[in-house]
Amino acid sequence: MDSDIIIILPLLAVIGFALLTLTILQRLSDINKSLDAIQSELSTLKNAAFKSAETDDKVAEETTTEVVETDANTPSAQSVSPVTATEEKGNEPHEAVKTSTVEQRIEQPPTIAVAVKTTETENQKPAEEKQTIANEEVATTQSKSSSIAITTSKKPQTDTIAVQTTTDKAALTTPIQPTHTTVQAPSSDESKVMTTNFERFIGENLFGKIGILVFILGIAYFVKYAIDQNWINEVTRTILGFGVGIAMLGVAQWIHKRYYTLSSLLAGGAFAVFYLTVSIAFHYYQLFSQTAAFVILCFTTIFMAAVSIRYDRLELAVTALIGGFIAPFIISSDTGNIIVLQTYLSILNLGMFALALYKKWGLLPIVAFVFTYFILLQTVIESDLFPTPPHLFSILLGFATLFFFIFLIPVRLIMQSSYGGGIRKGLLSVITLNGFAYLFYGGYLIEEIAFGSKETGYLSFFIAIVYLVFYLFLRFRISGHDTLRNFMLALTIAFASIGVPLLFNSSAILITWSTESVLLLWLFTKEKSVIYECTAAVLAALSFILCLTLGVFQDSDHGIFAFKMFLNSHFLSLFTFAVCSFLAAIIMQRNRRLFSKGRHLLRFTPCNVIAYAIGFLFVFIALSDEFTANLNEFTANAASALTITTMLLVGTLLLRRRFKVRKYKLAYVILLCAITFIYMLNIWSGDAFRLPSVLALQWISTLTVVILMAYVIQKMASLQWENHLTRPVFAALSTLVWLTGARLLLLTFYNPSFDAGFSLSLGLAAFILMVIGMRSKSKEVRMVSLTEFGIVLGKLILIDVWSMAALGKIVVFISLGLLLLTLSFLYQKLKDVLF
Repeated sequence: MDSDIIIILPLLAVIGFALLTLTILQRLSDINKSLDAIQSELSTLKNAAFKSAETDDKVAEETTTEVVETDANTPSAQSVSPVTATEEKGNEPHEAVKTSTVEQRIEQPPTIAVAVKTTETENQKPAEEKQTIANEEVATTQSKSSSIAITTSKKPQTDTIAVQTTTDKAALTTPIQPTHTTVQAPSSDESKVMTTNFERFIGENLFGKIGILVFILGIAYFVKYAIDQNWINEVTRTILGFGVGIAMLGVAQWIHKRYYTLSSLLAGGAFAVFYLTVSIAFHYYQLFSQTAAFVILCFTTIFMAAVSIRYDRLELAVTALIGGFIAPFIISSDTGNIIVLQTYLSILNLGMFALALYKKWGLLPIVAFVFTYFILLQTVIESDLFPTPPHLFSILLGFATLFFFIFLIPVRLIMQSSYGGGIRKGLLSVITLNGFAYLFYGGYLIEEIAFGSKETGYLSFFIAIVYLVFYLFLRFRISGHDTLRNFMLALTIAFASIGVPLLFNSSAILITWSTESVLLLWLFTKEKSVIYECTAAVLAALSFILCLTLGVFQDSDHGIFAFKMFLNSHFLSLFTFAVCSFLAAIIMQRNRRLFSKGRHLLRFTPCNVIAYAIGFLFVFIALSDEFTANLNEFTANAASALTITTMLLVGTLLLRRRFKVRKYKLAYVILLCAITFIYMLNIWSGDAFRLPSVLALQWISTLTVVILMAYVIQKMASLQWENHLTRPVFAALSTLVWLTGARLLLLTFYNPSFDAGFSLSLGLAAFILMVIGMRSKSKEVRMVSLTEFGIVLGKLILIDVWSMAALGKIVVFISLGLLLLTLSFLYQKLKDVLF
């Protein structure tokens, strides 16, 4: 009984103190309302007096203007010069009733403007004009009767007439009070206000927040001191905490009309005290059960949300939302129920979105998203640390799906209001991260349920379908919102692309991504949406990386593919990627203007060239892997070499308009050097005795090389570009191809020796070059020919004389002698032409 009395008495004391405080605050509020009413009445009287004065001023101005126009229309007034009239009447003393000056720019001569003196116009007038006006004002002050002084402005670039009127009291039946119309420059006080915004922020906002924090800390230190001194027990401490919170909330209610920011800070601090008090009372004092503490915190959160609506303060709503998410942790224990927690989070998020839609507060979904998925992450960590029943994962997957749909509500928020850049980007980030968070969290739950790894791919497609529904709704039912609509389409494509690798193997992924990339690039040329361009670029890059991870650059063993030649997933995936690269290059080429102007991720240069290069590269890789896997080594090498030379020839002929010889001269020279090297490597490597199939492939390669060299040399010769450099290069390359062809001819007839063949073929090549050089009058080509003859003669003297067989010596010496005699004859015959 005594303990109950000890508990009840402090409660009654606190309740009585709270009632007394509320009564005093209510009385003060009534007094404040009375003062506001008095102040409103005074403002009304002041406005009425000001309007009456303005009415009198308007009547006086209209009367003065009528007098001025009447005097100006009289013949005597029109015939008198302005300055002369002023000087004649300057000696007649009179009392000036009103002097008004109006200045206006005149477009037509008949218009008369009455100018008003302002501070700016007086400061802008020249010194001479100010002196003239001052003299005229002195003269008109001494005049008795009405006069009109018309002073023409001395500025040559303006047509301004200043009209100065002076009226006697006796001439007017209506009394006119002097009025002064001035336009003043911004005062120093206004500029001071503009420069003290930072000071105002510190004084009104920052100091208030710091003050609330310091006040709460002070209360905490006081309570701690009182506890250390055994002044108050646990129940009294709890009651005191609630009492402080109620007092802060009451003060906030009292001053919220006049001190808006401070009242919000006090209210937020009050609810912080409530949360802290409940937490301490539950964890340390065990005054409440877990259910009672949770109910108290829920009511506190709801009450704080209502206060935020009452005050129309976003800060209070955010504080209430954070408190709602912290509440389960405040009263958490080892016996917590994860299903209850998920239900609470669902209700809290639904209430948050209702408040966000009602007040159009876009910050609330962002805060809720962060805290919700942080709590879900905590549940994942705890499920790994502690055993969780398998059936709970299915329920959690259902809650995860619910959270996914809840955090798609920001789509409605974006459509409902026009938010600023930061809030709008935050809501779009929530929509994006919501899908990825649901994919990872749902995928984890699916793996725990043990449906299989491929189910995560279906989840990705499910997310893509949801985003697609939103896109179609925005596309066909809602006008505007182009950015949001394109954003939904991009998310649809992204999750569909992610679902492919989760369901299929690498080859299917590569085919899907590369085809999708080309389709998006084509859509970009039609819709001009950046989303299509960026997504196409990302998918193309991912496809290229996937090609590299397939091991295409490694040598394949025989029989690596389970299907027939050219009918397997490896070849089809690489060949599809190559074809898609060609299609992308063609699309960019046909829309060259689009990809060349403006800022684009995919610029025509160099993306078009890169697309063609990647296409040719992977066509070769796909075919080469097939040859290596299904043919013997020598045949595969010959087929690969033929593939390279054929692709270079076909590419050169098909793209001759895109890559014109006159524009890419150096590139074509490098091309001839490369194809000559590849051809020589193909013929000179390998065994001396070759299969007929290998020889056939090598002869076809020889034909393609000759055709390509003839085409390029003919085009370059017609351009006359750097003949002194290119002609020797072409002569040398042609000689190398000639020698390699001679080697292949001997191998075809099963003659592995090339000693005599080298001397004869090189001598014949030198003779042909000499003839060409003489006909074209090219000294460079003739010098190459002489060099080759020198090589042949040196070989004869140093090697062939000592090691060649008798029959070979006879043939070589006779042939070479005839060639040299013929050349000597030609030099003597054409010496006048050549030299």
